[in-house]
Amino acid sequence: DWLGRGAASYAALVFAVLGMAVYYGQEIRDYGWLALAVSLMSLFFLRCLRRPHPARLAGYVLSIVFMLYTVYLGLLVLAVQGIVWLIWRAPWRDRLRLAGAWIAAAILFVPWLVVLLGQYDRGYNSVSQGISGFPGSYETAFDTLRPVAELLLGSQLALTGGLFALGAWGLAGWLVTRGAPSIPARARIAGPYLVLASGGLFVFMLIANLWIGLIAARTLAYLTPALALVCGWGLWLLRPGARAVFAALLAILNLTSDPVIQPRMDYDAAARALAAQASPGDLVILETGWDDNAFQYELSLALPDGVQTVRTLPWTGNPGLATPVVPQVEDMVRAHRRVWIVQWLQPSQVMPWLDAGGEGYQPVMTQATPTGAQYAVAYPDHPTIRAVLYERPDLAGDPLIYGDTLALHDAVLSGAIRAGERLHVDLWWSALIPPALDYSVGVFLLGADGLVVAEHNGPPGDAPTTAWMVGEPVFDRHTLTLPADLSPGAYQVMVNAYWYGDLEPLRVNGEVLAVVERIEVRER
Repeated sequence: DWLGRGAASYAALVFAVLGMAVYYGQEIRDYGWLALAVSLMSLFFLRCLRRPHPARLAGYVLSIVFMLYTVYLGLLVLAVQGIVWLIWRAPWRDRLRLAGAWIAAAILFVPWLVVLLGQYDRGYNSVSQGISGFPGSYETAFDTLRPVAELLLGSQLALTGGLFALGAWGLAGWLVTRGAPSIPARARIAGPYLVLASGGLFVFMLIANLWIGLIAARTLAYLTPALALVCGWGLWLLRPGARAVFAALLAILNLTSDPVIQPRMDYDAAARALAAQASPGDLVILETGWDDNAFQYELSLALPDGVQTVRTLPWTGNPGLATPVVPQVEDMVRAHRRVWIVQWLQPSQVMPWLDAGGEGYQPVMTQATPTGAQYAVAYPDHPTIRAVLYERPDLAGDPLIYGDTLALHDAVLSGAIRAGERLHVDLWWSALIPPALDYSVGVFLLGADGLVVAEHNGPPGDAPTTAWMVGEPVFDRHTLTLPADLSPGAYQVMVNAYWYGDLEPLRVNGEVLAVVERIEVRER
């Protein structure tokens, strides 16, 4: 519309290879939508400057409403448009039409404004707090200027920055170079607007960041469309030969680099590690702060069916509305027998409660998964994601007595599982007398025909039985891998105990095996 087809083509090239634009075009969040919203706002605003036709004004109103219902940062672009409106040389009738568009957009935003004001009444004040301290956020300081500039301009800072400076100089109408294209007369109001809506807002956000946290990759992404247009004009000002060389360099260097736009944790690796030990019927509580959405998504892909996950961020995410977590999850914890707490950086509230014996739970397993290279640099004091399994055994009932030495108090396992999955059988033992031998335990899955379809043999617990203290409960996990072609139906889980020296099982109720649970195997 304003810079011509040639400059626009180069602007499209810049936008297509700019790391920030590509990244937020793929991320499933609303920052890509914001870039689209402010682009539409700019398109309709500049067309209204040319001729405030009712159809264009309607498009402008809807684009503003789209922005307001997406991310409030777009208000800064609206402020730039207000500045341009002040210097716009047009009849007052046209100026009032544009002002009327702002009023119409505000009216359409009223329904959400009511909700927003209600949140402030309840202490919600994240707008005034900003995003300082979140992963990927930056403070305005001398040593952060370069990495922040690289976020917006890409890793080829000198090349992209030089093109932007050249384009900004040209769009301001001050470039006087023999043989260089001059800015079209129709673009003399669009040029300053594009510079202010990209570089101008970037400088403003850096300064405002001293008081309120504004700077992160995601909060700069909406500047990329106007930035690309300025850089495209910078390329267009070069002579044709140099233009082609610099355009090719910009594309190749950006496409062969691998910038870190937003630091990412290795959620998928942590989710797979947890899924390998989780069972249907387990409860997973995420105390991972702002990363719990990504974690929950990866867990939904990795965990078996029937595992419930709970995010704690809704209760801890806003200091003004912080709510104790334990009362929120107490009923859910009470309804399960195995609970996983996944914790990183955010101080855990649920772990201390369960460590103190809340609802009869005991910690039985701990996993530590590296956060990954990107987060290890940003948070060297928190290099791992911790996952702790708490289990609630029934130690009050009558145990199964193996010989006169071992007592099996409880077996905790899923009541239903699919063929091909892992069956985790958690046994709770104690010694009746000091064991003289180091016993092993066998766990078997038997079908209706009495044939063993899966089994696991090994020593019980983390210490040999000769080291057990009389009466102390011992956690003992056995994992059976079910055949992928196992027929659906009811199966029995049976347990024996024996000395590996002679493989002679200890008698339990006069038998060599005891049934500890019955489960249902379902189709894959």
